[in-house]
Amino acid sequence: MSEKGKNVIFLLGAGRSGTTLLYKILSMHRSIAYLSNYQKRYPNWPSLAYLQYILNQFPAYKRRTWFKEKGNAYFNEKRKWLHAVVPTPSEAESVYASCGIPLTPANDFCLQLEISECIQNKFECIRQSAHGEVLLSKRTANNRRIPLLKEIFPSAKYIHLIRDGRAVAYSALQVAWWNDHLLYWAGKTPRQMVENGFNPLELAAQNWVEEMKSIQNGIELLQESHLLEVRYDELLQYPHEKIQCIFDFMGVTSQKDTVFWNFLETLQLAPKQEKWISSWTESELNLVHHLQQETLCHWGFNIKNKAMESKID
Repeated sequence: MSEKGKNVIFLLGAGRSGTTLLYKILSMHRSIAYLSNYQKRYPNWPSLAYLQYILNQFPAYKRRTWFKEKGNAYFNEKRKWLHAVVPTPSEAESVYASCGIPLTPANDFCLQLEISECIQNKFECIRQSAHGEVLLSKRTANNRRIPLLKEIFPSAKYIHLIRDGRAVAYSALQVAWWNDHLLYWAGKTPRQMVENGFNPLELAAQNWVEEMKSIQNGIELLQESHLLEVRYDELLQYPHEKIQCIFDFMGVTSQKDTVFWNFLETLQLAPKQEKWISSWTESELNLVHHLQQETLCHWGFNIKNKAMESKID
């Protein structure tokens, strides 16, 4: 097998599954390079990733600009400009687009050699410029690009973060970007579909189903040794054990990095009561279960009653 992609890791997961949190946690480690806001803005200047290496010398400032005081990694508002200029993990779709990789590859999409070499060279330049052992990329669109990524990076590894679809649906409706986010499986935004009579909760619930379907179709093509599945609730309950497991899978040396483990302590990760449990009416829950039941069962989530919450069977 080709060694192309042996230092590349893709983080998969439906939107609002905690992938931003995990992306930032892993990228706090000085040996992990990532696509940043600089690659997003300047996709043809991958060497700007050297700024990541510089930022690694100031871990306390890195933690302060990437996470809120209590450890929240998601910013649903505009950040202060002094924080906004700091290299920060980004989905950086512009890097993929600059090489000609489509958001949703058609079934007859033909991968050209120049496309493969373009993204391979940019990823490797970013990794080396940041002095990283590996390069980590988190991009929601990659959920449906796994076959293409596997063709470009035959030796790449994949981490799939799995969260209860009910929690994902509830969370999606709370973020500002959701209403104008294009649903790739519908070709319209939630706002447009609601105007046509669709229920917002129905759309959020169905979106998780479609994302998980795309991921399932893609990971079936991967070797078992190239895929690590991580449960979101277990990550919160056992952060040290799960992060160490992820590092071992990635091939990142971490045992002696006391700076990283001290940082992880400051996030105070712990299981939380999912808000959908107390917020949804019985009819809303029934609507979501009608749409998600088969997928929830496939991924091991209990749907017997609200009291069971999102506990895994």
